[in-house]
Amino acid sequence: MNTFSKDERLCGELRLAELFAHGENVVAFPLRACWQVTNHPAEHAARVQVLMSVPKKKLHRANKRNRVKRLLRESYRLQKHDLVAIAESEDKWLQVAFVWIPQEVLPYSQVSAKMLKILGKIQAKLQAHEADNPVSD
Repeated sequence: MNTFSKDERLCGELRLAELFAHGENVVAFPLRACWQVTNHPAEHAARVQVLMSVPKKKLHRANKRNRVKRLLRESYRLQKHDLVAIAESEDKWLQVAFVWIPQEVLPYSQVSAKMLKILGKIQAKLQAHEADNPVSD
């Protein structure tokens, strides 16, 4: 389903601090993604939890920040299926934070293309990480 429910949203000050302190970074301008694999699920958590951040320092006007967050959520919602499938097949839980880099609002076509690119980079690193560290039974 193409949904973005409450369970899929990343929140909590401690989780965010842990993510930004120990997570891996991937950049595909205009987005930066900080992501981390966790083996222990939070209660009622989805396999992939996501945070969308648009800094006030980059976009001063609230309506522009809200517009960008709306674009990010929509592009993620439509393209998340491969990432969720990989997380489920490898029995991992992911936390991802998307941070907006530029100081202007870009069209949806660019945001969507870069979201696809950054999700592909995360998937590739996740699969490479799994290949390097296989789980032994």
